[in-house]
Amino acid sequence: MATQKGAGEDKYSIPSLERAIRIIEYLAGESVHRNVTEISKSLGLPKNSVFRIARTLLGFGYLEEEGKAFLLSSKFFALAYKGLRASNLFLQSRDVMEKLREEVNETIMLGSLHGTSITILEVLPPFEYIRFQIEPGHQVPIHASAPGKAILAFSAAKKQEELLDHMSFTRYTDKTIPSKQAMREEIAQILADGYAVDQGEEVKNIHCIASPIFDYRGNPVASIWASGPWFRLVPEKFPAVGKIVLEHALLISKKLGFAPEFSPFFGEKGLS
Repeated sequence: MATQKGAGEDKYSIPSLERAIRIIEYLAGESVHRNVTEISKSLGLPKNSVFRIARTLLGFGYLEEEGKAFLLSSKFFALAYKGLRASNLFLQSRDVMEKLREEVNETIMLGSLHGTSITILEVLPPFEYIRFQIEPGHQVPIHASAPGKAILAFSAAKKQEELLDHMSFTRYTDKTIPSKQAMREEIAQILADGYAVDQGEEVKNIHCIASPIFDYRGNPVASIWASGPWFRLVPEKFPAVGKIVLEHALLISKKLGFAPEFSPFFGEKGLS
């Protein structure tokens, strides 16, 4: 593999640190765990060097390990949270999130995909006395969360299959989706509705409704969702709230350059 321009040319550079940075950047672009051999082959680095760096990063909590394979941990997101707040996604989402909170008066959250989890980037609490609260940086599983299912459903076929193949379908409550086949059935419903729901699938008695946020290429890069207690965000409200969440998600998507009228998902729904 060709050396990156500038890498190793500065007399003050530290080779081992350069390798660590390359490994981090490589893993940041992966949605599934990668083992030492895969990392070594992709980057053209010695296996023993990759192994030592990976174990060091793991020891400091910056990687998570699954079957001797590695993926960046949520610690990176916590570390970069202040920077993320200034990113284009935050800048384009904040005012829309506030408007959504005013309309539904529930906890409004913004999150993005990382591996087989959704990392929460921003949280706006409702004006209710009883509220669902969670801190930015927390991760929720794709298969047991409305934002995860929303992003999964609208992902390209290849990406969707890769994510499905790496899901463990851990059961958190009796509402958790238990299998790949059940998830495929859920995906069909999400595509028809334009939003996903979570009826206490990870946290009992907490309901969520989410829609994906798309970039200019039509890729679901994040999700926005409303969360509330079961006695307030009842199933009878799902269609109405789902439509509102979808409308606000599309507002953010348009700011990022997405054109719903040309999308195979939304063009026919008249949601341009």
